[in-house]
Amino acid sequence: MTTKHTPGPWVRDTGSGFGCDVRAENGRKVAATWGINNGDPHRPAYRAECDANARLVAAAPELLEALQKRAQADAAYAQLALSDVDPDTHERLLQQIEAAEDAAKDAARAAIAKAKGEQQ
Repeated sequence: MTTKHTPGPWVRDTGSGFGCDVRAENGRKVAATWGINNGDPHRPAYRAECDANARLVAAAPELLEALQKRAQADAAYAQLALSDVDPDTHERLLQQIEAAEDAAKDAARAAIAKAKGEQQ
């Protein structure tokens, strides 16, 4: 699937100044985030908010991919439910769909962990 956005993965740039930049794999900036609730960019609370915003933005490509995988698994389930195939084919297709669903769950868990700063 082609996208119009900058392809992922994106990462939080820990070396930027007061803002918290998000960069693509090639190092180009795709976003700059800021903390808004704590005012002074020199305060740790501001930096924590800024970092959390950047992590969430950096996880966007993975979050999108996980949602797309989930939607594909749902569509395959719906198609299988409407199809008239022999029992062996039905079972084989069901196993493929369940594997795709497991992949979607794993992708979602990884994207959530990235967004929450729980992965390296």
